[in-house]
Amino acid sequence: MPLSRDEQRRLDEIEQSLSRDDPKFAAKVTVGRVRRHRVRIAGGVLLLGAVVVIIGLIVTLGLVAVGVVVVIAGLLTMAGAGVLLMRALQGVSSR
Repeated sequence: MPLSRDEQRRLDEIEQSLSRDDPKFAAKVTVGRVRRHRVRIAGGVLLLGAVVVIIGLIVTLGLVAVGVVVVIAGLLTMAGAGVLLMRALQGVSSR
């Protein structure tokens, strides 16, 4: 949803004020940097989900019910991370 002119003007004023007051912080906190950080986080969670799935498969050899629950948890983690990764990558490519 696009911002109104008044909202955009206010946002620009806040950004200019931040740049004046703390230029080092303003240089560190950019939209591109935040989006790249989100991609890294989502990728890490995706890998974590894969590790949980592998652990669940190993646990299934001993306790089937527990292993299935762990595998399902890992798959849900991977699915959630995949959605976050796709959304983060859309934000990176749109800029």
